[in-house]
Amino acid sequence: MTTAPRTRRRSDGSPSARTLLLTVLGEYVGFAGRDRVWSAAVVDALKACGVEETAARRAITRLTHEGWLETVPAGRFTVLVMRPRLVRLLHSWTARLRRAMEEELPWEGTWQQLLLRIPAAARAERTAVEEQLAFQGFGALGQGVWIAADPGGVGALRELVAELGLAGHATWLTCRAGGGGADAALAAQAWDLSAVAPLHVDFLARFGGAVVPPAGGWSDEEAFVLRTRLVHAWRLTFERDPRLPGVLLPEGWPGREATALFVRTWRSCHEAADRWWERLDRDPRGAGAGLAARA
Repeated sequence: MTTAPRTRRRSDGSPSARTLLLTVLGEYVGFAGRDRVWSAAVVDALKACGVEETAARRAITRLTHEGWLETVPAGRFTVLVMRPRLVRLLHSWTARLRRAMEEELPWEGTWQQLLLRIPAAARAERTAVEEQLAFQGFGALGQGVWIAADPGGVGALRELVAELGLAGHATWLTCRAGGGGADAALAAQAWDLSAVAPLHVDFLARFGGAVVPPAGGWSDEEAFVLRTRLVHAWRLTFERDPRLPGVLLPEGWPGREATALFVRTWRSCHEAADRWWERLDRDPRGAGAGLAARA
């Protein structure tokens, strides 16, 4: 696995075509266990989210040139095939999202620990590993020592380290700090929660009014746009949140309320959003042409 494709916001703070493209691929294609989709479906999906067609096609072209996507002709139309590394990346996003939605389990004070000594020459590999460590909820203690309270990402990280040829430089351990103040002090050393809290506050401000559908309910298209933007914003939030146990979080931690809001809103709109996506992702060649994008 290599470094994830860069995601940026536009100057007005809204998601770029590139970031929304990745969210659509992850939420409606990868989430369903598929690795290919009609290009026209993706363009129409982004258009529903306010992205102009030229910008959507430019984002597809960039990811194709960078080796994340492959285009396959199908008559007058095009199928987008996700390369294995993009499939793995989106799978890790989905797994992390699911863990972020799970109800908090009691914590017994066991930390996941990684001792990693990457050779100086392996600069690209270092970047890839460190990005994924942070994404999976690991915090750095310095000098190649990383810890996490959430064990859910360890399997994916072991695979990544082995894939990059760094298994001989990694030692995986579990440890206990002693409980109470010792655990809190360790968490404070590894993470700056004061920098994470505003992300949850912003999420609550943006989506707090979306829990109750408008009179008559959302249309399928409105539900699709809401779910897409919701998942996109939530991913940017949990990418920074280490998902620490409640006993290590400050009083009034906004992540609890933000998580509950995400789960309620996603559940309220996901079926209607799926219906809209299924209409977009029909074979554009017409009945009887075969579902090449679903192979």
